[in-house]
Amino acid sequence: MIKYESDLYEPVKRLFENNGYEVKGEIKNCDLVALKDNEMIVCELKKCFNLKLVYQLLDRKSISPLVYGATVTPKKDIRSIKKLVKAIDCGLIFVSEETGIAEVVLNPQGAAGKKGNKTARVKREFEGRSFDNIGGVNKTRLMTAYKEQSIRLLCYLEILEEASPGALRSLGFNKNVGNVLYQNFYGWFSRIRKGVYGLSEEGRLALDNAEYSQQVEYFRREMEDKNVQTIKK
Repeated sequence: MIKYESDLYEPVKRLFENNGYEVKGEIKNCDLVALKDNEMIVCELKKCFNLKLVYQLLDRKSISPLVYGATVTPKKDIRSIKKLVKAIDCGLIFVSEETGIAEVVLNPQGAAGKKGNKTARVKREFEGRSFDNIGGVNKTRLMTAYKEQSIRLLCYLEILEEASPGALRSLGFNKNVGNVLYQNFYGWFSRIRKGVYGLSEEGRLALDNAEYSQQVEYFRREMEDKNVQTIKK
């Protein structure tokens, strides 16, 4: 039974994954983003088709020309709903309440538009994440790319004890790692000397926070694979 918008996420995710897309949820206010090669699809989830969904679809077209709305299969007005969605050149996905299977009932024409800053920001956030969020969930703490990188830094600095941004980039961190350390948004890092950082007491406590246990385990395993402990500071 589909009780919440978030219940739509897994069926719709499977639909796109079965067609060769990589899928992640809650990317920059988009319920679901699917990427394949250079093609980006944005999908918004609503349990019932309503005007708010139409507004969201129109707004997401500034990110990608390929925008879909996904709802539980309506019991009436299907023809009118399809006509409206087609008029704004968006796609439509219905999820059966009985079977839980998602089906595309309308594809957008997807006239290519100019790619802007929103497109680039969504793609950066997507590519910066190793972990997924369930799309359609409101008022929950999301695992953003920024937070994920901060947790990864926690795990590496726990072993290295101290490191410069350059040393961390040589271990696979992206070019903005120095900004993350300098901004220190969560208070997890401390400046040991110019250009060299370690963990603060808050950072050591964060490593034991159950909320981050999945990410900490993942990055500790990553370090074992790289044999990070043998690398000189």
